[in-house]
Formats: sequence, C-alpha cells, structure tokens
Amino acid sequence: MKQFTSYIATGFLSVSLLSSCTKDLLDKKPISQSETATAESLLLGAYDNMYDEYYTSDFLTNGDVSADNGYAGGDNAANFSIDKFTVNSINGNVKRDWKYLYTDIKNCNLILSITPTTDDKGLTPERREEIMGEASFLRAWHYFNLIRSWKEIPIITAIPTDLQSMYVAKKPAEEVYALIIQDLEYALTRVRDNPPAGNKGIVAKGAVNALLAKVYAQKPNPDWNKVVAYCDAVTASGYDLVPDFATLFTVAGKNNIESIWETQFDGVLHQNWVTGMNTPFMWGDWKKFNIPSHTIVAAFDAEGDAVRKAASIKFVNVSWTDDYWKQPVPVIYKYNDADGKSNTYRLRYADILLLKAEALTELNKLDNTANGAQYYINKIRHRAKLGDTPAKTQAALRLAVEKERQLELAFEGHRWYDLLRTNRAIPVMNAQKDGNGNNLNYNVTTDKLYFPISQDEIDSNPNINK
Repeated sequence: MKQFTSYIATGFLSVSLLSSCTKDLLDKKPISQSETATAESLLLGAYDNMYDEYYTSDFLTNGDVSADNGYAGGDNAANFSIDKFTVNSINGNVKRDWKYLYTDIKNCNLILSITPTTDDKGLTPERREEIMGEASFLRAWHYFNLIRSWKEIPIITAIPTDLQSMYVAKKPAEEVYALIIQDLEYALTRVRDNPPAGNKGIVAKGAVNALLAKVYAQKPNPDWNKVVAYCDAVTASGYDLVPDFATLFTVAGKNNIESIWETQFDGVLHQNWVTGMNTPFMWGDWKKFNIPSHTIVAAFDAEGDAVRKAASIKFVNVSWTDDYWKQPVPVIYKYNDADGKSNTYRLRYADILLLKAEALTELNKLDNTANGAQYYINKIRHRAKLGDTPAKTQAALRLAVEKERQLELAFEGHRWYDLLRTNRAIPVMNAQKDGNGNNLNYNVTTDKLYFPISQDEIDSNPNINK
C-alpha cells in the first residue's frame, strides 16, 4: 500500500498522460503520503474528483457554449476560442480538461488495482465488490466524457510500472466505447440497488443503466434496442418526473425522485461553481460566464415554454457590458442558490425518457402509446404545461426530440453531444445568428467537431499519434 500512496504523492506521472493537475482541488485523499490509503478513502478521493474544474465549470462550456445554447461570456480567452470554433492544441481548457480527466481515471485505476487484494480487515466481501463496481462506473464516466470531446484517445486501465508503459497511443472511438461498456457491465453486477437515503451522489444501479443507455446512443454505431432496454431498466428502479419543473433546481429539490445521479454541494466544503461563475446571485456582479444565447431564448419563446424558460434563464440588469446582449442580460437561472448549495445533476430521468423517445423514433415506433416516441415526448411536454407534440413522422419526431432535449436540458451540459450524435452540429451551428440577424460565421467543418490533443501531451508522449 505504501508503494501506491507514495507513487501518487511524489507526482511520478506529472509529465505523462496521467499527469496530476496542480490545482488544489485534486490534492485530496487518497493523494497522501502521510497515511496508509484504504479502499474506502481511495473511493472517497475518486468521488471528490467530481468537484474538479472540469466537472464544476468546463462541462458547461463544453456542452452548451460549444453548441447554440450559450456564448462564452466572462474574460477567458480559452472559452472564447471554444465558443467561436478556433480551438487549437495550446488552448488552456483543452490542456486542463485532458489532465483532469486522466487524473480522475488514474485514481479509479488505483482503486481497481489494489482493492481486490487489500488486507483491510474492516472491508466485507460485499463492500469490496461494491467499491470495485463504483470505481468501474466512475472510470467509464470519465472515459465517456473524454471520447465525446476528443475523437480518439489513449486507453489506460492499469498503473504504469515504468516510463515506457506510460506512453500510450490513441485508440479509435470504437475501442474506447467497448471499454466503457465493459466497465459498466462489470459495475452493474456489483453496485448497490439504490443509493443511500438523501445522497444520490453515490452510484447505484439506476446510474449504471442510465449511462449504458447514453453510451449505446452516443457510440459510432448506436444500438437503439439496447438504448430502450437500459432506459426501461432505469424506469424499473422507480424513478419518475417531479411534478413541478422549477423545483428541480432548488436546494429543497435535492436528491428527488427524478434525480439519478447528482453531485452534492453544501455551500461550505463544496460550493456549486455553476452558480458563482454564471449568475449574479453569488460571488458578486462581475462579468459572468456562459451567457444564454439568442437562439435558446428564441426557442423557449417560439414554443411558448414559459415554465422551463423561467426556471432556466433570468434577465437581470448588470454593471458590465455583454458582447451579444443589451440590458437586461440573460443569465443561467438553474442552480441559483446564493450560497452555492444547489446540487448539479449528472443524470436525471427526463434525459432518459427523451433518450428513449429518440431510440423509438430511430426504430420507427412513433405513436402515442407506451411503445411509441410521441408518448415520451408528450410526457415531458405535459410537465412543462405544453400540449402534445405535433410531430408524427419519423423525420419530424427526430427534430421534436432534439428540440425537447434542448429546452428540457439547457445548461446541463448535453446539447453539444446531442448535436454530435445526430450529425446536426455542422448545419445547426453554421446557421447561428446574433440578435440582429447577422450570421455568426462559425464556419464549422468536420475537423472542428472535436478538441485537438493538447500540445503538452504531444510533446511529452512520443507515442500519442502512432
């Protein structure tokens, strides 16, 4: 055990794929040389990685600002580059996100390496298996986020034993998705049936089934029948929509029946950065990041969707000037607690219902019965006080699902990956206009759909492009 704790603490991987970020957010248990790590403390450290800068900030820029839901806002040049599709290999966000995610994977690999043989006397056989399952899920989650942003990535599943074994070549998406599915199938037989009461930050079967559904939809060759099957498995675990959409994002709405997996914030040890960085309700009235776009505001208005708009966007008078809006300026209103105590959803049931609608549409099951796509779209629309979808044909329902996902899941980090999955990113983004009707000239092409490998990684890993 001392070998492994010393191995992390000394920064042996600081110039490798598994390089530890210098941010204090990652300098937590189990990364310690002064104590013997246990399987439980290692797992706690892996869960704590959900508070790193990727998961508290960049997931929103990558998922919504890359798409048509938002503009970069703020003053970060790397965010501007992502917004305008001018990202290159020296982009600061690209560099840090790669390091964060591979550090997170490193910590999962450590758990999976030592837990089977640890002599921790307090660890029951059942709990040992649960820990292995939770770590496998977390590793799959991190790889899922990597492969959605980078077209090809290295696969690391063990602790390197020498410098040469740290230098790994990229693998195609198909191989990465195969590993993700393998990890999730392993996790599904080991994690608990339900998370502890009042803490949906802990992985349980619902989260594993939900991620499997998303993986089978996102992979290069989707399996829509499996998407439906895993969505149904989520439903069988007892999840449901909360009646009032607005309550989803309140402190009182934490860990509700719709939540499948959410990062827990207490406003003290962990504050919700989405609130601080994107709204005037916390951290003062400095220029905010991730400003809602004219497109998303117009989409809410065109649909007459007052319920979800009011819970997602708020127009406020601010002391700063925005690049795209006059006063008042729209800001993200989800996660609006001034103390940063609102949780952040990673997986919620509405996402899964709309994913099932998408799968049924692709399977040409289109009607308004429990086996048809219209039924699940309408279920989501009715909660938002909207009538049935007018879409009836497969082509129309594809666009209807896309629209409902945009309105329902705005500012939760989904939109860009939805557009990638449906091959809609290029036409949608190249049609974007500002508030005066002028084309934003993103000039998106296929080579701009994914992040480049960071130049730091290219310089440190001689095998990365082999």
